[in-house]
Amino acid sequence: MGAPILTADIRGPLSLPSEWYLADIQLPTGAAIGATMPGVPFIVVGRSERVAWAFRSLSLNALKEPVSPTAAKAGNFLVMLDRVVRSADVNDAMDASMNLAPAGLEILAIDRDTLARWPDREVETLLSFRDARLAALDERQPIFSVEGAIAVQRDTVSAAARALLPLMARELWFVGSTGALEENRADKLRGVILNQLAQWNGDMDRFSPEPLVFWAWARALQKRILQDEFPSATKVWAMLNADVLFAVLSDRGGSAIWCDIRPSTRIETCQDQVRAALDDAIGWLIDRNGPDPSAWVWGEAHSLNMRWASIRSSGIISDLLSLEAPSSGAPDTLIATLFASDDDLPFATSAGTNFQAVMSFSEEAGSYFIAPAGQSGHPLSRFYENLFPMWMQGKYLAMSTDLSLARGGAVGTSRLSPVSFDKLTIQGDMSR
Repeated sequence: MGAPILTADIRGPLSLPSEWYLADIQLPTGAAIGATMPGVPFIVVGRSERVAWAFRSLSLNALKEPVSPTAAKAGNFLVMLDRVVRSADVNDAMDASMNLAPAGLEILAIDRDTLARWPDREVETLLSFRDARLAALDERQPIFSVEGAIAVQRDTVSAAARALLPLMARELWFVGSTGALEENRADKLRGVILNQLAQWNGDMDRFSPEPLVFWAWARALQKRILQDEFPSATKVWAMLNADVLFAVLSDRGGSAIWCDIRPSTRIETCQDQVRAALDDAIGWLIDRNGPDPSAWVWGEAHSLNMRWASIRSSGIISDLLSLEAPSSGAPDTLIATLFASDDDLPFATSAGTNFQAVMSFSEEAGSYFIAPAGQSGHPLSRFYENLFPMWMQGKYLAMSTDLSLARGGAVGTSRLSPVSFDKLTIQGDMSR
C-alpha cells in the first residue's frame, strides 16, 4: 500500500508484426520486464526489481530547437536504457538519464517510495480533450489502484463528443416538427436520432449507434464549414478535427464566421450548417446502413484493421494474414483509435494506442502489460495473434521480475538457437 503507480500508453501504427513485443530480459543486475522493439536489446518501457520507467513526448512548442535524429543520439538513448535498468533507485535512474535523454523526451520513473521526472520543471502543453477526460477521471478516484489505472487506460468516453454535441444540437433538441399537422418521414427519423443523442453519455462503445451518428454528423459539419474555403485540399476538411469544430461552434475569437459560405450571397450561420449537416449525415448513414437507426453500429464502421506489414497490396493473402475486429474508442478517447483519411471508410482505424502498461511496486506481480498483436511476426506461429483477444477484451498480461513466477505461469518454452556462419556457408554452397 502507498507505493507509486506508473502507467504508460503509446500511440502508433496498428500493424503486424507489432511495433512492440513483451520481454523478460535477465541481466547480471537482475531481471527487466516490459516492452521492447525488434533489434533493441533493452526494455524500452518497463521495470526492473528496483525501478520502473516510461517516457512522454513533449510538444514541439515546448522545444527551443527542432529535434533531428542522428545515429549518435540513438546510441545515447540505448546507453541510457542500459543505465536505467541497472539503477538502484529513482535518483540513480534520473542521474543516468540527464545527459543522454534526447531532446523532446520526458522521463518518468518510480521506485517503491518515489516518483520523479526529468526535466523536473513543469512543461507547458496545450490541453486536449483527452487531458480533460483524464483529469475528470482522476478527480473521481480518492484512492488510486492498479485496477483503477487499467480502467482509466481502457476508457472510451469521448470528451470531444460531450463538448461538441450540446453546441451542435442546442437549437434542435427543443424544436418540433417543421411539418404542418403530421411529421413526415424525415422529421420523424430526425427526432428519433436526436432523442437517442440526448440520452447518450459520449461512450464510444462499439455496439452502440450513437457514436456513428455523432461522428457522421461532425464529419458532415466540418465538410460544410471548410469545403468552400479549401475546395481542392480534401484532407483539410476530410480529416476530422474536434478542436476546429469546437472553436467555430463556440465562436472562439470570432471563429463562427467560418460557417458562412463565401460564394453565396446570404450569410449562413452555424446553426444553418448544423441542421444541413445533420440531414447530410442521415442520408449518408441510410445509404450505407439502411433506414433503421438501431442497425447503425459504431463497430461496423469503426473497425480495427491490423495488416501484415510485409504485404501492402489487397487480396486474399493480405486478408488472411490481417486481424480485424469492431472497435470501441475514438481519436480523443484515452484508448485512442485514429480515423483513416479514406472517404469510403472514414472511421476505420489502423493507428492509435498500440501498447499499454500499468506498473506498481505494491505487489510482487504488480506489473501489467498488453499490446494488440502477438509475440511473433510469423503468420504460421501460434503466437502471431495470441494477445489480440486479450486486447479486444481489455485484459492485461501480468508479468513479474521473479523468474520462478514467470516460468511457473508459462505455457511452454521456446528456445531460439542461432545457426553458425559455417553452416550457412555450407548450405549456400549446396544450393548452387
